[in-house]
Amino acid sequence: MTPRSIFVATSLALVVGLAACSAPATPEQLPFFDPGVEFTVNQVGTGCTADGAYRAKVSWDVPPSMSSKIEVQVGDDRSGVFARSNDATGSEETGDWVRDGTLFVMVDRDSKMVLAALKAGAGNCTAPAVETVGD
Repeated sequence: MTPRSIFVATSLALVVGLAACSAPATPEQLPFFDPGVEFTVNQVGTGCTADGAYRAKVSWDVPPSMSSKIEVQVGDDRSGVFARSNDATGSEETGDWVRDGTLFVMVDRDSKMVLAALKAGAGNCTAPAVETVGD
């Protein structure tokens, strides 16, 4: 084997190895839920930050027939891990950083398969009404 063919073979093996370790693709059709999986992102309270971000509660319920080791990834590149759990049912609250279109993807940590994926909706950015007493 020539040095060039060794280099090409080594490079190809590295690319194939990295591809095998990468996260599964986000489903094109959103929202996506495996049968029996429940996954929600709901705003907590009312009001938003000046730039439209809000606090949300992310909840999941995975059927007993599936692994309960889940990970919730955030962002279009899914580089942010928001939550990890060994419980089939659970929830976590975000900070004030969820915006309309924020992608949440729930993955089975054992198989790396996507169990559910959805984008957060627009927040209810109305402030509570202020009551006045008397004149």
